Amino acid sequence: MSSLTPPLTKDDFLNTDWQDVINDSEQKECFSYWRAFWQKAQEAKEVENTREQAVFEILAAVTNVAIRRDSTEDFFAEHYKNITDEQLDFLSAIVSDISDAELQARVADILWVIRRDYKMAQLAISAYLQSANTLESPDNWTYCFDRIERSLHLARKIKDQDDKVFNHIETVINRYQGEDHLYLSAELMRLLLEYKKGKPTKYIALTEKAVHLAESASNWEKARILWNIKAGWHRIEKEREQELAALRYAAETFFKQAQSTLNQDLPSYITASHFLQRAVQALRNIQGTKEETSAIRARGNEVHKLLLECQQETHKEMGLISVDSNMDISALVEQAQDHVRGKIFHEALFSIALLGTSTNVSKLRQQVEQQAREFILSHISPMVMVNEMGKVIARQPNAILSNDSEEAEEAIIFEMYHCATMFHQKLHGFICIEPARYQIQLEHNVRANDILAIISSSPFIPPNREYLFAKGLYAGLTGDFLTSTHILIPQIENSIRYIMWERGIITSGLDDRGIQNEHNLNTTLYHPEITSIFDDNTLFDLKCLLVEHSGSNLRNRMAHGLISDGEFMNPLMSYIWWLTLRLCCLPIILHQQQVDQSNNSSDPT
Repeated sequence: MSSLTPPLTKDDFLNTDWQDVINDSEQKECFSYWRAFWQKAQEAKEVENTREQAVFEILAAVTNVAIRRDSTEDFFAEHYKNITDEQLDFLSAIVSDISDAELQARVADILWVIRRDYKMAQLAISAYLQSANTLESPDNWTYCFDRIERSLHLARKIKDQDDKVFNHIETVINRYQGEDHLYLSAELMRLLLEYKKGKPTKYIALTEKAVHLAESASNWEKARILWNIKAGWHRIEKEREQELAALRYAAETFFKQAQSTLNQDLPSYITASHFLQRAVQALRNIQGTKEETSAIRARGNEVHKLLLECQQETHKEMGLISVDSNMDISALVEQAQDHVRGKIFHEALFSIALLGTSTNVSKLRQQVEQQAREFILSHISPMVMVNEMGKVIARQPNAILSNDSEEAEEAIIFEMYHCATMFHQKLHGFICIEPARYQIQLEHNVRANDILAIISSSPFIPPNREYLFAKGLYAGLTGDFLTSTHILIPQIENSIRYIMWERGIITSGLDDRGIQNEHNLNTTLYHPEITSIFDDNTLFDLKCLLVEHSGSNLRNRMAHGLISDGEFMNPLMSYIWWLTLRLCCLPIILHQQQVDQSNNSSDPT
C-alpha cells in the first residue's frame, strides 16, 4: 500500500464497516477475516475510496496468516517485516478501539514484536485469552490452545501476567475434567507440567482418569500423551516407581495400537510393524537402574520378537510379485542396519542418504518390455487402476503390444511407473530405508537442530527454508511420516522452482489479468530444461512419486486430501523422505569428496 497524505487516522478506521466482517465471519479468527477484508479493499478500490481501501488493505495484511504453534516472535517479525512506520502508527492508533479480541490480539502482538511496546504485549496477552474463550471447543481445540500458548509465551517473555495465563489454563482444564475426547485438556496439562505449575497430586488423578477414557475409546495417541504427562507429574513428586510405570504404560500404547491394527477386518502388518518398532524403542529409552528397568528390558525383548514375526508377514501385503520367494529378507535388513550401525550421527545420516539408488530407468524399461514379450496374454488389454473406493484413477493409454509405436511407448511408460512403485520404491523403503532409519533412532537421540546443522548448507534448499527441511526430515527420521510428507512435498516443489529460477528458467505463468502464478510440479517436472538439473533416474523417481497417476501421485493426492491415515505408514512415505534426504545431502557429500581429493593431491607427502 502506498503512503497517503495525510496519513490514515483512527477516524478513517472508525468510519469503515470493519465490524461487519467480524460479525459475518462464522469462525472468529484472523485467517477467516483476511479474505473478507481483502474483498472490502477491492470494493473500495472500485469506487475510488482510497482511504477506505487503505484501511482494509492494512487489516487484510495483518490477518493473512493463521496463528499456530510455530507462530513465534521470529515468525511474526519475519512475516510483518515490510509493514511501514506509517502503517504501524495507524495500528497503534486503532488498537484500543478494536472490540474484537482476536483482531486486537493480532494488532497488539505485531506492535510488540516490531516496536517492543511493553503495553502492547500486556494487551495481547489479555486479548488472546479472551479470544481463546470465544474459540474454545473440544472438537476444534487447536484454535483455543494456540492462543493460550501464544499468550503464555508473551507472558514469560515480558515476565508479567503469567499467573493470569496459568489460572486461565486451570479454569479450562477444570471445566472438562479430562472428559473432552480430543486433546485440549491434555495439551493444557502439558503446558502446566512444562512450567511446573499446578498441584501434581490433583493432576495425577485427573490425568489417570483421562488416560483410561482415552484407552477405552482406543485413542492410543492421546493415551500415550497422557501417560507421559502422568510420568512427568510423578517425576516432580519424586515418585520414581510410579514414573517408570507410567512411562512403560506409554510405551505399551504402541503395542496396543499394533494389536488394534491387526484385529481390523483388513489387518496391515506394515502398519503394525511400525507401531511395534515404536514400542521397542520407547521401552528401551526408559532410563533407570538395572534393577528398576530389568522387567522393562525383558518386555522390550519380547515385543522385539513379535516385531520380527510381524515383519515376516509384510511382504505378502505389499504384493511384491517380482521378489524371489526364496529371498532372505532378514539378510537384506541386516545389511541395511550395518550400513549405519556404530557411526556418529552425521555419518549415519549421510550413509542412509547413500543407501541404494533411485529407480534404474534403463533396467526397468528392459524388464517391462521383456515381460510384455514373455507374458503376451497379460499385455493385450490396457491396465486400469482403481482406488480403495473403486474409482478409476489411471488408465493405460493402450496395450504395450499395440501396433502404434507412439501408443506402445505411452503404455510402456505407464507400466514403468506402476512397476517402479510396487517393485522398487516400496521394497527399498521397507527392506532398506526403514531398518536403517530404525537403527539410527536406536543409537542416537536426535533433535531437529542436529539435522539443521548438517543440511543447512545444501544447495537444494532455498534461503529461509532450512528449518522446514530440517523439521520434515526430523519427523521422517522419527517415523512421523504424516508430518514429514506434508512438510517435505511442498518444499521439494518450491526447491525445484528455486533451482530452475537460479538457472534463468521461467517458473511462473502470466495470465490475461497480469497475475503471475507459480508453476507446480505437474509443470516443472516436464520442463524441457529439467534434465539439466536431475539425472534420468532421479527425475523418473520424482515424477513417479509425486505426479504420475500410474505411480504414487503423492503431491496431487496430498494436496486434495485423498491420503488416509493408514497410508502414511506405507513404505512409499519412507521412500519420499529418503529421496528428499538424498537430494539435500548428496551435493554436500560430493563437495566434501572434492575438497578431500584436492587436499590429498596438494599434500607433499
